[in-house]
Amino acid sequence: MATLLERLTNDLKDAMRAADTVRRDEIRSLMAQIKAEQQAKLTRALDERGLLLGVESEEDGGHVLSPEQEAAIASVRANSGLTEDEVQAVLVRRVVQHRQSIDAFKKGNRADLLQVEEAQMAVDAAYLPQLDEAAIEHAIQAAIAESGATSLREQGKVMSLLSARLRGKADMKAVAARVQELLAQAAATS
Repeated sequence: MATLLERLTNDLKDAMRAADTVRRDEIRSLMAQIKAEQQAKLTRALDERGLLLGVESEEDGGHVLSPEQEAAIASVRANSGLTEDEVQAVLVRRVVQHRQSIDAFKKGNRADLLQVEEAQMAVDAAYLPQLDEAAIEHAIQAAIAESGATSLREQGKVMSLLSARLRGKADMKAVAARVQELLAQAAATS
């Protein structure tokens, strides 16, 4: 199975061939964000090992790396790629940003910007792995049973369990609404 980055690369080519500018631009933007996260991870890894050298002026001659430092940097570079989960996390953050923008545009009565933002989010959302309704319902029931929650006051316990299990795989707003519904029913029957 292809990684998300491979799928994005192939879909970018398809969007370019089809002259689908919205899809093309959104995939490019998502890939840029993934590459920026990759670079940030590399920078953090180099900094943690003391291999991140400050920039000096050309007059100072700059830094000269020892062969050991160069080997350590090459090793860090080779091992600092993003995992599939980290790439998914970038995608989830991007979808959340789109949702926040959509909410803001709705409140501001900006239908023109709302339409663009919804189209961009639809492109990103297509790459999220989605669970079916039955799997989500099962996860919710299991989290309620595991947490022992019986009222709406205990929704936080349930959501903390579900967040770890379902983030990026389900619409968390819909999950929260279903948890509220089930906890309200449980409180009403007890």
